[in-house]
Amino acid sequence: MVVYVSLDEHYSRPILRAFEEKTGIRVLDRYDTEADKTTGLFLRLQSERTRPRADLFWNSEVLRTVQLAGPLGGRGIFGEIPKPLMAPFPERFRDPAGRWVGFAARARVLIYNRALLGKESPPDSISDLTHPRFKDRAVLALPLFGTTATHAGALRATLGPEAMERLYRRYRENGVRIVGGNALVRELVASGQAVVGITDTDDAHEALRAGAPIGIVFPDQLAALEGRSVPLGTFLIPCTLGIVAGGPHSDEARRLAEYLLSAEVEEMLSKSGSAQIPLRPGLPPPAALGLPTDLRAMDVDLAAAARGLEEAEPFLRNLFVR
Repeated sequence: MVVYVSLDEHYSRPILRAFEEKTGIRVLDRYDTEADKTTGLFLRLQSERTRPRADLFWNSEVLRTVQLAGPLGGRGIFGEIPKPLMAPFPERFRDPAGRWVGFAARARVLIYNRALLGKESPPDSISDLTHPRFKDRAVLALPLFGTTATHAGALRATLGPEAMERLYRRYRENGVRIVGGNALVRELVASGQAVVGITDTDDAHEALRAGAPIGIVFPDQLAALEGRSVPLGTFLIPCTLGIVAGGPHSDEARRLAEYLLSAEVEEMLSKSGSAQIPLRPGLPPPAALGLPTDLRAMDVDLAAAARGLEEAEPFLRNLFVR
């Protein structure tokens, strides 16, 4: 069977090899490159719609999966996942039509350099990058690709277009440095070339494992952003799984889906260097991340966020690339 995978190969490949050993089913895994992260396989699946080559898509994020699934009642790339496989996961991370399900999440977090911050209080909101004390001292990946674009789409859906655009304009006005990716955000903060940045928990965890002097904050847990009555919460980005409709090995794809959605695999991903956060209730999160026990997650309509991802692109490109 053929699996398209956008999760980093060094984290996903051992899991797929373990499945082969357990079942005897051969898996041909195909990966995105770092340069076209997530988008390359997204475009490939679209181009193969009428003659599917893949049997299953294991995506490292969610909004491109939502786009591939298509509108409710419409024809998309994926068939239905058996309901018992989806049932253990929170409703917010399940497609209402059963075409995809989210598991093993990352979070968008603030990281800061503890040595540079000194006795100053750590940031606690994504809006803190607009604060005068962080002028020309903050860093963010270009919000046109990967999880940074996904985050922008979610903010557009949750805050509304005007508030979302105002936030990013204030980033620019405050001298937030825009760089090529989340890993570079991690490196700049860890090395002391920036004080604070926004990145993903897997990148933050890699910095911790390397002994970098960073702190991690799950943002927007307490105070509400301007114009909101309740805190925004931290944006969680699950891995997502979809079984390709009309794929040549549908029975094998269902067996792999059952394995990938198991507690065993979420535990493997949690204990790996990527430090994925299990979404199945009862499984402990990675200890090194310091995940709050009462974490407030951003309540976002993922279908609206997928639309927001596309709607935000011209604005963000004009703001940061022109």
